[in-house]
Amino acid sequence: AIGVGALPSPFGAMASEEPIVAASAPVSASAPSGLRPAAKLLQRGVHVVLRDMEATQKVFWLGQGCKDLRMGRYPPIPIEAVLDQPYGAILRRSEGGQWLRYRRTCEEQPPPPAGGDEGGEEEYVSNALLAQDNSAQALSPGEVSELKGRCSGDEVVAAIASNSATFATKTKFAQEKYLRKKEQKHVQQVTLLRATLFELCDTYMKASRNKVCGLRFDMLSSILCQADVQTGGRFLVLDSACGLVVAAMAQQLCGSGQVFRMYRGGCPEKALVELDLGERCSVVRPLPLEVLQSDDPWSLEWLRQPEPTTTGEASEELLASKLVSRQERFRSRSADLRGLQARPVDSLIIVAGGGGGGLGSEG
Repeated sequence: AIGVGALPSPFGAMASEEPIVAASAPVSASAPSGLRPAAKLLQRGVHVVLRDMEATQKVFWLGQGCKDLRMGRYPPIPIEAVLDQPYGAILRRSEGGQWLRYRRTCEEQPPPPAGGDEGGEEEYVSNALLAQDNSAQALSPGEVSELKGRCSGDEVVAAIASNSATFATKTKFAQEKYLRKKEQKHVQQVTLLRATLFELCDTYMKASRNKVCGLRFDMLSSILCQADVQTGGRFLVLDSACGLVVAAMAQQLCGSGQVFRMYRGGCPEKALVELDLGERCSVVRPLPLEVLQSDDPWSLEWLRQPEPTTTGEASEELLASKLVSRQERFRSRSADLRGLQARPVDSLIIVAGGGGGGLGSEG
């Protein structure tokens, strides 16, 4: 269930009284001083998306403890092969087992089709008479496995094509399709992609559509447009799509504004973390849904004033440190709730799964 609009909130006149007009909300050209331009080379401390030959994608964190990246059935990719590579680079496993950068080269022009003359006439061929009983390949599975152990993926594909009795008689289109299929199976190659909203949406959709409520990138863009998300805005959001919506809004607000995120049960922040927003995440303020639906939210455990505890099991310094941490958390939560109650929000956005379809009418 995806909803965008100016709806009444649990606190009465909290939502904006003016209807939302669909319009683009470009990010301000002047970014806050604390934000740095995106790096062009991969370094530690960032997330990266890896895409293999079968279009499978996975997000990795290049932290200080990261030594290698494991992508499906591929051998581990050493972190040294990834660092200092530009985004969009392709790494391919060579015959020596090393992951090296692969650079595309201009392919040679194919020879003119057999039977054609200077007048440009073409000979029409068909694959209808080719046998489909898997008897055309002269190499056995064991021989192919042996080739993969001592040769590169390109050499394996070339050997398989040269030992096929029907490859030369196939049409040009069938030959290209045959080579692509063999490359996907035998060539070990990954593409290094920046962890952008588009790539995260694509990765999450391929991994688990239900966990992101079926939210595609074009739908996410439409939500931002309909809600008129721009710097300085105030928004009330229920995001059950792994944090994709609040992450996109935090990126759009660019550190200026407020996103009050409602949650019920858990509050996943997967997209907020993997988008590498840094200080821009500070605009997202989580609030439990039960607090917003309560007639007396200050009586709930989430907003209870911390009290000092006296136990003989811990030292006084540790108890004092815990008390200071709880008091700081209490002050932050109180300030968030008062900030939400202070004045109306600009938009209410609800992105929920099958169990959250009636949330727009609650309260």
